[in-house]
Amino acid sequence: MEGAFFVSRTELLQWVNGLLQLGLTKVEQCASGAVYCQIIDACSPGCVAMKKINWMAKSDHEYIPNYKVLQTAFDKLHIDRNIAVDQLIRAKYQDNLEFLQWMKHYWELEGAGRTYDAAGARDGKILPAWAKLLGPLGVASASAALGSEKENLRPRQGAALAAKAPTEKRLPSKPAATPTKSPVGPKTPRLAATAGYATPANGSALAVQAETEALRTKVDSQEEEIQELRTTLDGLERERDYYFRKLREVEILCTTLQANMDPALTSEKIVADVQSILYAEDPGEQDGIEGSVP
Repeated sequence: MEGAFFVSRTELLQWVNGLLQLGLTKVEQCASGAVYCQIIDACSPGCVAMKKINWMAKSDHEYIPNYKVLQTAFDKLHIDRNIAVDQLIRAKYQDNLEFLQWMKHYWELEGAGRTYDAAGARDGKILPAWAKLLGPLGVASASAALGSEKENLRPRQGAALAAKAPTEKRLPSKPAATPTKSPVGPKTPRLAATAGYATPANGSALAVQAETEALRTKVDSQEEEIQELRTTLDGLERERDYYFRKLREVEILCTTLQANMDPALTSEKIVADVQSILYAEDPGEQDGIEGSVP
């Protein structure tokens, strides 16, 4: 296993992006646990409850259910590797780098050479912006950087065009002032005026088209953001209901013990009863919360 920890960050990201058809640019983006879950699914298809993975998780409490799914898969596959959830969910570089290195080593032992449909396994799950495939493998960050540079150039180009615009508008006025000397007759001024306003008309059409495209892009972005917020809200509601049920059961237990206190009852028995409630499976856990992660 020692050799697994000499894999570079660049090689790890290229491997993950190629295996899972993603566009990761940083190791820390694996902190949500979704990437780790799908790597294990790539090694042993079907062992991970992919429908329960929340790719849109953005905070610690949303990451934890993903790691519970991962722990369940580890138990099924009899993997005794410890999952340091408290460290991984903090999105620290070193912790996620070492765990991803171990994941790659495990994949080389169990999944190398296997054909895996990563997009099909996700079954249409909405991916966050950082996970979407941006371009060819290994150049996602370069494509993003290039796009950023192009966006930075647009304001300067726009300023240059704006500076030239007054000069272009003055040019048509000169031929419009000379038709009285032309032998062609009264038709010449009208033709000159028409030619003089051709460029502004085309420019206005292009401006309207550009503004329409910008508005369409903004609407698409807002729709995606709304979908992300709905997913987050659903997860929070499930978490709330889950912990409320546990708290309510503990409250009922305490009320029962208070009403019928058994003299032979020990603190160890009370603790065991409380733990049995906390770790018991119920219908709420089927909606996305399953088991506990040590």
